Amino acid sequence: MSYVVLFQGFNAGESSGSGAAEMRAVLAPHADRQEQSFLHVRYGDGEADVYLEDDGMLANHITGREPWDLLVLGAQAANWVIMPMDAPVFLTAPGQREQLPEGLGEEAVDVESGAELVSLIEGNAS
Repeated sequence: MSYVVLFQGFNAGESSGSGAAEMRAVLAPHADRQEQSFLHVRYGDGEADVYLEDDGMLANHITGREPWDLLVLGAQAANWVIMPMDAPVFLTAPGQREQLPEGLGEEAVDVESGAELVSLIEGNAS
């Protein structure tokens, strides 16, 4: 399955505008191609295209299982939540629920690993 996944940090319901440097530090060692805000990442059994901006990131064309672990690690480092299309918001650190915009955190789910994230996304898609 291919997913479009958004990553973003929040502070008092607004974009935190931070975290990109932390996410880049996690992803860059695994990027085989970088062009401005675009990185093509290869990790373990798969790869992903990521579009990294100061205030968030979009990831798509994610193949395999292991790249999901890298994406979750990056989100944890950046203090970003994970927002797949047609799924609840996934929290990667304590205190994030309280920082989300009103109504966004009601169905938010804590996630600690890529395997857990994929399982929850796939469960939501069925």
